[in-house]
Amino acid sequence: MSDRTRFYSPHSIETNRQKLQHVHDVTSLALGVVAGIMTLESLYGFLVYFVGISVTNVAFYLICGESNAGKFFRNPIQEIYVNNLLNNIPGFVMSWCLVYALVKSSS
Repeated sequence: MSDRTRFYSPHSIETNRQKLQHVHDVTSLALGVVAGIMTLESLYGFLVYFVGISVTNVAFYLICGESNAGKFFRNPIQEIYVNNLLNNIPGFVMSWCLVYALVKSSS
């Protein structure tokens, strides 16, 4: 079946997008905690974020998308890898700074 003849349910597409956003939210906060515990500064912290979110995206594509995310998203590469790349940086930075300050103040 070609892309032109595929029919998508708007409700299902939105549900899949929300699940992906939830995965990104939790991952970005967890990566911020990791970067804070490791007391990373500057580009090293952001490197942890971009590597971690990339690994998460690949795992989401393989596990949740069953290696064929075209069944679940209209444009899987755009929606999984590109759209949410920068959206979760504020949450990452917030948890990174909080945990970093807690670790530095206790030593």
